[in-house]
Formats: sequence, structure tokens, C-alpha cells
Amino acid sequence: MIAPVPFVIVIVVVLVYWILWRLERRKLFKLSSELAGPYDFPLIGSAHIFFGKSTAEQFRCVLDISKTYRSPCRVWLGPKLFVFIDNADDLQVVLNSQHCLEKADVYRFFQCETGLFSAPASIWRVHRKHLNPCFNAKILASFVSIFNEKSDILVKQLGSHENRSSLFNVYEYIAKCTLDMVCATTLGTNMQLQNEKGDEYIAAIERASELLNHRLYKVWLHPEWIYRMTSFYKIQKQCYATAYKMSRRVLALKSNELAEVRHRNAIKSVAGDENEATDTYRKPQIYIDQLFRLAKETDVFDERAIWDEIDTIILGGNETSALTLSHVVLMLAIHEDVQQRVYEEMTAVLGGSCTAVENDHLPRLAYMEMVLKETMRLFPVGPVIARQCTGDVKISQTTIPRGVTVVLGIYNVQRDEKHWGPAAEVFNPDNFLPERTEQRHPYCFLPFSAGPRNCIGYRYGLMSMKVMLCHLLAAYRFSTDLTMEQLSLKLDITLKIANKHMVRIVKRK
Repeated sequence: MIAPVPFVIVIVVVLVYWILWRLERRKLFKLSSELAGPYDFPLIGSAHIFFGKSTAEQFRCVLDISKTYRSPCRVWLGPKLFVFIDNADDLQVVLNSQHCLEKADVYRFFQCETGLFSAPASIWRVHRKHLNPCFNAKILASFVSIFNEKSDILVKQLGSHENRSSLFNVYEYIAKCTLDMVCATTLGTNMQLQNEKGDEYIAAIERASELLNHRLYKVWLHPEWIYRMTSFYKIQKQCYATAYKMSRRVLALKSNELAEVRHRNAIKSVAGDENEATDTYRKPQIYIDQLFRLAKETDVFDERAIWDEIDTIILGGNETSALTLSHVVLMLAIHEDVQQRVYEEMTAVLGGSCTAVENDHLPRLAYMEMVLKETMRLFPVGPVIARQCTGDVKISQTTIPRGVTVVLGIYNVQRDEKHWGPAAEVFNPDNFLPERTEQRHPYCFLPFSAGPRNCIGYRYGLMSMKVMLCHLLAAYRFSTDLTMEQLSLKLDITLKIANKHMVRIVKRK
């Protein structure tokens, strides 16, 4: 429910939107008239298409628009012009353009202003430069012991469902495991979240995603001052408070350390901090410790920046890995021949100790990685991403002027028959055989985005998912009654399967 808003404010909002709409239409009239797109009304543009629809129906609307109007096409949402592209050449241009480093205005809805995911380009450049070493190969290798420990707990949690005929939603367990992993590697604290306590956090994150998606298509809720007057804002605040209270608790414990860091920054000398390079990486290199080290060595990371980077990793890193691995498990349950092949490769690489995965094992799980990639091709967690043009950008069919939001259709290009053949909709891990990959356009597979602003945690995600999958397949065989044709997709900021990840498990002998 929307809280009552005074009639005068409603009139003011309508007038403001009308003025902005007229100004924006006049400025971008040439581009808008050149590109095809759905009919748009004054003030709301084409937002009416999404009114009263479920998240599954809204995602279908996006796909219908992109199929009806050839790329590039345009959509007006209120006074904002969005240009949709799904051509691989155009995606390559945009993702590598210095004029397209800014995330779209709607990314501010995440309220994580200085985190890598949504920070302005000026902040992102500085943070990314300093944070890249925090995801190097040695640091990631130090996390494998944590991945094994948390995966072992996941297997035990699933034990209540083994050898039963009924289906259950495996995502509910995987999401808590990935959250437990992310918190352990990010905060350095054993939160023990693979129980009822974890349910609270997962529910808060899912509800926040629903609210963000709800706001996206209701253009009158875009202005922050209007949104803050609604009940949605109050619920969202509660969700964020729940989701962030883990990190806030740990940060509070480290507040004295942060004060000490500030003191050192004020008086530090050049000679003081030269012993970091000797670190052997034998113990997990916890992310929050890396941030505090950077705060000590630079003047970039203040308390707010540390908060936002931690929140970005916990929220983004958890849901993307949890959804992807849940998709993978469902694909293996549907395609049991593929599941068997992954299991045979795994036992050949790991021998008899499939639950003691080592870092050296992971690159040798080549077919497992092909399965992961094929799942991400068909079900990219981020099916669309958006960038704001800060200068004119020339693509194949037109020039996108400054001020326009470009929407990149990752879902579409990853199912385009031009790149993936006539069976583009079919699950086939052989699509990622080396000889096939070499022949394809480098920008037709973008599960982690691409270009300078790609996902910093993609290697972390692949490693953690491989370890979890080894533990899961060593313990259980997965099956399901669902078929590929029955799967219904919805978009709650991330791509989800509306009829859920329903599987059954049988304990391996």
C-alpha cells in the first residue's frame, strides 16, 4: 500500500514529470523517431505495458519488445529514454566505451552508493584499482578450506530429504550455504547460517529484490523523495536492516581498529608498512581485513566505503552464486546423463576423497566448468544490465547521445541462433568445447558482464560453486519431475525460475 500523499504534491509531481517529459522528448526527438519501439503516452511513456503484471509477465514483456522491434529499439519510461541492444558487436562497443562506465540512474535504488556494483565511475575507478589484488589467485586459493567446510554442512542439511519421493526446493539450502561462505570469507566470522537464522537473511534479500523490481517499473516512484513517503520504503529499510546486521555487527567490533587506522593515517611515515609482501597466504585472507589494510595504506576507504563494499559482496556475491548453482543442480536433475558425466570426471580428478577438494583440483574439472557455463548461458543471473551514456556513442545502426540509458540484452545474445546455432534454446554443455568457443564472438557470452567494469568476483564464484558441486554430487544423485519446457522465468532484479528448483535426492552408496 502507498501511504496517502497530499493532493498538492501529486499535482506538483505530475507537472514536474510533464515538463521533464517535454524537455527530454525535444532533446532526444531525432533518436527516438529513428528507432522503433512500443507506443508511448505523455508522462508515463511505455510504462503502461508493465502495469498490473507479475514479475514473470514483466520479463516476458521485455522479451516481447526485444523480439518485436529489432535491436536497437527504444522504450520511454516516464521522461527517461532507454535504448535496448542485444547485438554482440554493439554490446562490445558499449561495454568498452569510456562514455558508458556509469551505471544507469536506477542503480541508486540499491542504496550502496560507493560499492563497486553501483558506484559512480569516478569512485569505481579508484576502488577497483585497489580491490583487484584482493581477488588474486593466492587469496582465492586460501578460501578453499572454507568452501569445503561449508559445503560439508550443506550436505548434512540436505540429509533430511534423502531417499524420499517428494520434491523440495534445493535453493533454500544452497542460498544459506553460499551466504555462510560469503560471510566467512568476507567478515572472518563463523555466523553458522545454515539453519533458521539464515532463513531470515535470505527472506530479507528476496523481499528487497521484489521491492526494487516493483519500483523499477513504476516511474512515479523513481524520485527518492516520493518513494520515501510510501510503505514500500519502510519495508525496504527493514529488509536492508536485516540483511546488513551481520556486517554491521562485525564492523562495530572493529570500530576501535578503524579509529586506530585513522590515527595512523594522520601520522604514518613512509617507513612503517613494508612487511605485507611476505604473507604466505596459508590462512584465509579475509576480505574485511584486506579493506582495513587498504584503509591504513590509502586515504580511499573511509567507514562508509568499507560498509558499502562489504554489503556489495554479501548481497551480490551470495545471490548470484546461490541462484546459479541452484540452476545448475536443476539442470543436472533434468539431464541425468550430464550429471553422470560430471560425477565420473569428478571422481577421476579427486579420486576417493571427493569431499576434500583442493585448489589444484579445480582447473582440472573441465566438463564441470562447461556445465556451469552452459547453465549461465541459458539462465544468466543478470539477464539485462544498464549503462548511462556520458557522451555520444556510435554503434552499428545509430549514435546514442549523451544522457540516454542503454539496456544490454545479455539473455537475448546468449540465446541467439546466430552465435549458438539452431538449438540455441537447448541445454548442451558441449557448446563450451574449446574449438567451439574459439569460433564465437567474444561478446555473445556475458554472464559476468565484460569490459573494464566486469564482475570482480567471477573467479571466486566459479571456485566456490565447483567445490559445492563436488560435495553435492559425491553425496547424492539428483532427479526431478520438471522438464525444460515447464520452466517459467521471472525477473526480480535477478533472473529466477518461478516454479523453483524442485528436486529429489538419493544417497550414493
